[in-house]
Amino acid sequence: MTLTQALLGFAGIAFLITIIPATDTALVLRSLVAGGKKSAYACVMGITSGLLIWGVTAATGLAVLMAAAPTVFDLMTVAGGLYLIYLGISFLLTLRRWNQVTALKTEQATLASLPQPAPGELGQAALGGHQAPRPSGSAHKDFLAGFIANILNPKIAVFYIASVPPFMVASVSPVLMGSLLALIHGGINVAWFAVIISLATLAMKWLLHPRAALVIDGVAGAVLLVFGVLILVEAAHKFL
Repeated sequence: MTLTQALLGFAGIAFLITIIPATDTALVLRSLVAGGKKSAYACVMGITSGLLIWGVTAATGLAVLMAAAPTVFDLMTVAGGLYLIYLGISFLLTLRRWNQVTALKTEQATLASLPQPAPGELGQAALGGHQAPRPSGSAHKDFLAGFIANILNPKIAVFYIASVPPFMVASVSPVLMGSLLALIHGGINVAWFAVIISLATLAMKWLLHPRAALVIDGVAGAVLLVFGVLILVEAAHKFL
């Protein structure tokens, strides 16, 4: 297999893996709603960093060593599942604000039906000090969320352990080959999520609605929680 054939073959597999909606998509959309494009791209960069590390690790043999040591791999599997569950629960807990948001919208609708004051007289005090909650996010936290979710994701580990060795080229050093494969996967990942973020931005007016933001949190939390539980169930079968 030539270098070109190896890179193209791996690119095809990486593309199929990337476009399948999973935890990464949920994290990126949630970051977009919470903090805008900056936070969304920070999450994408965190996800991509995790992919790059796994690609190089698999090529240099450390990932193979982890596969040969079941205890290490099982511990990593449990850690990844627990982290996804933690993220899922933290997102779902934001749904506790649902009644607050509903009450706020009702109050604003009532105020809107009242006679309006002259221009310039309406301020925050006229609304009783209430303002619609705005999404808030931290690019640093979103980067870490994406990074940790991928670096502790056993399915990413399995993907690289299984897919990297067949595409190794004898004339290329393992470290360089692993880096090239990981960069291809990372590039595809960034390009795909750039499309996702752009399409989602077109619907940002709806996404920024307080209740829509809670819906996104709820969906993202449910997806992450389910994936985390499934990972722990798979790990439990190995121990039983």
